[in-house]
Amino acid sequence: MKRQIITLVLVFISITNLKAQNKEITKDEKVEITEMISKNLLKTYIDLNDAQEMTALLKSSIKSNKYETITNPDNFAEIVTQDLQNVSHDLHLKLKYEPKKIAQSQRIMPEEMKIKRESIISMKMAEVNYGFTEVKVLNGNIGYLNLRMFADTIYAKDVATAAMNFLHNTNAIIIDLRENGGGVPSMIQLLSSYFTEAKPVLLSNFYEREKDLKTQLFTFETIDGKRMTNKPLYILTSENTFSAAEAFTYTLKHLNKAVVVGEVTRGGANRTRTINLNDDFSLSLPYIKAIHPVTNTNWEGKGVQPTIKTTKKEAFVKAYIDAINKTVTRNKENVLNSIGYALLKEKSIDEAIIVFQESTKLFPLESNSWDSLGEAYFMNHDKVNALKSYRRALELDPASKSTKDMIQKLENL
Repeated sequence: MKRQIITLVLVFISITNLKAQNKEITKDEKVEITEMISKNLLKTYIDLNDAQEMTALLKSSIKSNKYETITNPDNFAEIVTQDLQNVSHDLHLKLKYEPKKIAQSQRIMPEEMKIKRESIISMKMAEVNYGFTEVKVLNGNIGYLNLRMFADTIYAKDVATAAMNFLHNTNAIIIDLRENGGGVPSMIQLLSSYFTEAKPVLLSNFYEREKDLKTQLFTFETIDGKRMTNKPLYILTSENTFSAAEAFTYTLKHLNKAVVVGEVTRGGANRTRTINLNDDFSLSLPYIKAIHPVTNTNWEGKGVQPTIKTTKKEAFVKAYIDAINKTVTRNKENVLNSIGYALLKEKSIDEAIIVFQESTKLFPLESNSWDSLGEAYFMNHDKVNALKSYRRALELDPASKSTKDMIQKLENL
């Protein structure tokens, strides 16, 4: 009997999913959806002027039959989203077709089920270590943290604390947010607290237009472990860096606590909630505006601008070199050389070349720097630059047999 019930449930779910996949959206439904979007925009969206402009656009699009030939609900959601974003430039603002998810959210869940669900969420987040994918100390005593999400501190406080304490004795820290799509404010508060004074620091002001309500976000007065207020901090960014990851970056940059290295970020600044418009469509709606206490604005639609602008690929090595230059005072040539060879060992040849190039700039009369650069070019199959580097090394150290051998080898290729 139990097996029969399970089978019937699975059949029901399959039929429901099939119906959702095959459903066509009608003209009346399009009108209803756009009207509901307009109502919520005018009531709640962070900027009333943009809300009015988007509402006018939706009304005009319905009147001109712009959406008439669209029958697929997913396509309809995508096109309406594009129209809304063309006006607002707000990547958080989205219409979504998700009947299955909406149905799940509308079910009355027993307390026991809620507890079980929380446990499952925590377990899934634990499987990716709450976004803390890599924590290590690099050559030159530079700390590195690869952070893929800003998880809620309810789940991730212990992991975050352990990571910060592990990095405490390093000379500088690099936090890699190049693949971080965001998360929640509590992790921003916690991580920021390690780089600020004990007296709570204002990280952001917030304004909710619907309620005419102002709120604020501060660092924590008490943390587990020691603060690193004067330690050089680098944050790596890319065009994939979004939302809470941008908030953390923008905030610490404008508090003069971090050097941002990489690409301009995606540009999503405002806090968002999801509204179910009906049983099929939901609206992701920004309703609280973030306002930085120093700039009195945010990065919405513009992205966070890097301090050192470079490609996503080169962001790490550029930050690494800058950190070494600011923190290493003795044997810097040897440190750079060891970093370059560590990168060669990892097959990161382009990055190794950048490190060795920096070494030749800082130590132009050291034959070893030019010899290492020649080896990196050789491994990169760049005969011309390899020969130039080795010849310069030989000029500085005419007795080097290994350099002479490499020049002869290259000339015979």
